[in-house]
Amino acid sequence: MMDISKQWTNFLEDATEEEQEMASLYLNSLKRKKSGENGTHIGALMAIESEFQEPGTLTMTIPNTEFLQNSLHILHGGLTATLLDSAMGTLAFRLLPEDKAAVTTEMKINYVAKGVGTHFTCIASVIHKGSKLLVMEGKVYRSDQTLIAHATGSFFVIPNKK
Repeated sequence: MMDISKQWTNFLEDATEEEQEMASLYLNSLKRKKSGENGTHIGALMAIESEFQEPGTLTMTIPNTEFLQNSLHILHGGLTATLLDSAMGTLAFRLLPEDKAAVTTEMKINYVAKGVGTHFTCIASVIHKGSKLLVMEGKVYRSDQTLIAHATGSFFVIPNKK
């Protein structure tokens, strides 16, 4: 396997401006993961910022970048789903005691408008909190406050093996 610095140099020699911008976005995501700003690589790649408003609400915001767009230059539906799952799952996990964790068991999404704009905000809230199952709701808005997706998700409560 080729040395990473040599691979990087070879890539940059003939990279387009767009490819250089994508590489910069990726390197910045690695920095966010390494510094602990984001706990997962996907969270770092999407540049997720989270804020808890109250015990039962979480807001996650991501900037709109080329990484997130499909071939039509709108937010990819799978990444919209990832944002919804991340927000609802993070909120579910936060509501549990330290010896418990939550994992997605089901998610239903309605896409209602195209994902365009400068950023996207997902607001997750609790519908039901049981001892074995949590049911959450998530809504994703684009930067002009238009709703682009609505989801409900169920999360199993499992032992936290940390």
